[in-house]
Amino acid sequence: MVIGAIMTAGASVTASLFFVHVAILPLIFKYSKGIQRKIVFSNCINYPRHLDYDNPSSCNIVGGRNFCVEFQSTVDDCDIKLGAWHIVPCSMFRDVFIIRDVLTVGTRLHQKLKITKNTIVLYCHGNSNHRASLHRVKMYKVFQGLNFHVITFDYRGYGDSSRIRPTEAGVVEDVFHMYSWLIDTIDDVNRPKVLIWGHSLGSAVASNLVSNLSKLCKQYKKEPLPLPDGLVLESPFNNLCEEIQKHPFSKLVSWLPYYQDMFLKPFKVSSEYAFQTDQYLTNVIDLPILILHSKSDWIVPYELAEKLHGAVVQSRAETGGAPAIMHSFDRGLGLGHNNLCESKCLPNVITNFVKTIDDYNSQKTIVRH
Repeated sequence: MVIGAIMTAGASVTASLFFVHVAILPLIFKYSKGIQRKIVFSNCINYPRHLDYDNPSSCNIVGGRNFCVEFQSTVDDCDIKLGAWHIVPCSMFRDVFIIRDVLTVGTRLHQKLKITKNTIVLYCHGNSNHRASLHRVKMYKVFQGLNFHVITFDYRGYGDSSRIRPTEAGVVEDVFHMYSWLIDTIDDVNRPKVLIWGHSLGSAVASNLVSNLSKLCKQYKKEPLPLPDGLVLESPFNNLCEEIQKHPFSKLVSWLPYYQDMFLKPFKVSSEYAFQTDQYLTNVIDLPILILHSKSDWIVPYELAEKLHGAVVQSRAETGGAPAIMHSFDRGLGLGHNNLCESKCLPNVITNFVKTIDDYNSQKTIVRH
């Protein structure tokens, strides 16, 4: 009797779990915008915690300064403050360490940025954590080793930025104001190269920005801003719906007959996010693009990066357009979604892309003349 009772109880629990899996979970997912939003913007995940953003050195950043960019948001109709770091190239470490008056460090480094000839990277991070995440700090060090300046920041709702619920329009607005601040800061006559670097979800945010840059300038009544010299997409997906469909967790529910309606349709019809990178990039055929992706990436499958690259190349087939390069990292190298920064060949890949930009610009100059 005891065994029978245990088996009956076990069967009851199994049936209950199955009912939750096939009925309750799909309904919650379809109608809970909060859950959908947390999947796209996982700003509730914060590691490490309790950081002193004002002091980048406490976050293992060498040669960095904290600053903020403030503006009035038309998306959320409120004041927005974005926390940001400016991280200098290794060649400028001496300028950082010989300054004894800490109060003048920020001003001095800002002046260095204004007149620099070094390449500048505007870094757009992924959907979780903040600008001080360990894998992002490792990537900043790669940039520093290449003697690049780095401007990295947190979107609204992330890090020490304004605690406003993020949406696609909101985070693109954030990147626009950061990019606008950067272009307004540097020397307009002898402008250094500017690369926008997007990782994971940040690749879609960056792609949206460059696609709609002219429209955003008109919207915010700014003089037209130039496109960046290059766009680097690290571990990107082609569009949000396919990324959700191909995510490993989707295998738990993709067999359900109403999977499309319950789990994918909410993202297709959402007014808060679309992230259709493959469509955005067809509008910027003159922008050199580098796609970096590992074949061992299980969060964003490699095939989605291949599809994205194919869409970009196809959009430039008739007119020629700028180079669209895809660099793959083979299996067995220990490289996944977040640690391409550990690749020994990454600095060479970036250096070669910068040279490709130079060659492309030279060819354009010859054609014009």
